[in-house]
Amino acid sequence: MSTQRQFSEDLWDKFESVVKKVDNGKIFTQQLSKFLSKQQQIESAYAKSLVKLCKDKSFAPEVEMGTLRDSFQCYREQLELIGALHEEFSNRLEKLVSLGIDGYLEESRKQRKALIANGEKCTKDLKTAESNESKAKQNYEKLKRKQEEANEDLSKQPPGAKEQKSRKTLESATKAADKADNEYRESVKCLQQNQQKFYHEEMPRILDDLQRFEVERIDKSKDWLMEVITQNELVPPAVIIHNENIKKGIDAIDRERDLQNYIIVTMSGAQKPPEAQYEPYQSGGVFAIVNSSSNSNLNISRKSGELSGSGNSIQNGASISSPQQIHHHNQPQYQNIDHQTPPQPNIIQQHQSSNSVGTNNVMTTPPPPQQQQPPTPQSTQLNNTPQPPISLSKNNDSNNNSVNNSSGSGGGAGGEIVRALYDYNATEENEISFKANALIKVVLRDESGWWQGMVIGESDRVGVFPSNFISDSSDSSKKRVDVAGRKCKVLYDYRTDCEGELNIKEGEILTIEYEDEGWFFGSNESNVSARFPSNYVQVI
Repeated sequence: MSTQRQFSEDLWDKFESVVKKVDNGKIFTQQLSKFLSKQQQIESAYAKSLVKLCKDKSFAPEVEMGTLRDSFQCYREQLELIGALHEEFSNRLEKLVSLGIDGYLEESRKQRKALIANGEKCTKDLKTAESNESKAKQNYEKLKRKQEEANEDLSKQPPGAKEQKSRKTLESATKAADKADNEYRESVKCLQQNQQKFYHEEMPRILDDLQRFEVERIDKSKDWLMEVITQNELVPPAVIIHNENIKKGIDAIDRERDLQNYIIVTMSGAQKPPEAQYEPYQSGGVFAIVNSSSNSNLNISRKSGELSGSGNSIQNGASISSPQQIHHHNQPQYQNIDHQTPPQPNIIQQHQSSNSVGTNNVMTTPPPPQQQQPPTPQSTQLNNTPQPPISLSKNNDSNNNSVNNSSGSGGGAGGEIVRALYDYNATEENEISFKANALIKVVLRDESGWWQGMVIGESDRVGVFPSNFISDSSDSSKKRVDVAGRKCKVLYDYRTDCEGELNIKEGEILTIEYEDEGWFFGSNESNVSARFPSNYVQVI
């Protein structure tokens, strides 16, 4: 292994070059700080723009439905998390620049300045000593030559006045030469002392310190750059995870399912009208039609599971009665609805802790705080005063419009689709069973709390079920509009490990963006956005 070269041994005569090297190192470190600061600003601006884009409500997929909507919503949520990763990297980069690089420059400034000043003084002292020694030597040699000349002149003079004069000149020259000799000796001694400092003592220490200073600066620069790349390497794996979640959401797009769900939710369930038939005129003939959507002539018996009303039994939405039949049934008999109160649902928290895309959808039932149960509908009776059937005749066109607008005491559903909140197992033959999140098409509502309908996708069987086991979509739509942009106060603590859900604390004030199936989506005071159960907060 070759011997390591040192500033003190190999650059003893290049102090000015070493100083320039140290100054250039300072300039480089300042440029590195500025470069990383610019990178941090770019990262921060990118992260904020990405998060702002993902939170822009104008891009919310409200016009779409089903798995395509859920997939795009997942894409926006995961992209927002990627933006948060870049913001976190930006914050770490800012901390590295301010506390690391800029802090080092400030701390090392005085040390660097002191070392250079000491080196410059040591160099100046040596040069001064060398200059003094050179001048003293020149003066000593000059006066020694004069002494020799005076001595030679004295030897040539005959005894007498001239001899005496030459002798005095020689004595004066000898005295000056001796003084110059002493000064020269002192200058040499001073020069030797400065040479000892410069070549063997002080300057070697200064050069060694400057070398260690450069070693530290280069090592720190290496560590800073390695820290940047290490922090940067943390982003791609996390981005890959979020991209995998996005891919799962994209793979979950089911074209047929979306279209079929759209058809199920949109269809009225009505039968196509029969082919028109010619009916000859009958003298004095009056035709009457009973509107199936009117519940005034209908009665649901939970025990019997039958529909009853005036006239003939209702099939395919209506029946035509003759005038004689109408007169025979002017006082139809109605049974009271069973007074038995619908059962309370056993609330089971159906929220599952999972990071997969499939579980973070709108069909997840929010957990009830402190096992609160829905209110029990009050038992009521149908109105015992029936509405007469609507009579149609050629001379009364106004009655044609009243068929679709009439309503009974029970309230028509109009083919409305609702979603089950809890599992329900039928206890009577005329009831229907269903699971939580099942879609139910409501045929008839009743104030008693027992409604009539059929489970979509299972069978065409119509049966009775308790209304407090389902979510009324008409009510939830109204709430969704009313709460958008409002504030709410947290009533209970909610802690979750699920991605896309917000941890909330009692007393905390949140901002609501929209509501979806019992969940609010909004942000806390730290501007963290996610969903949280609506029954854990109170809108203020």
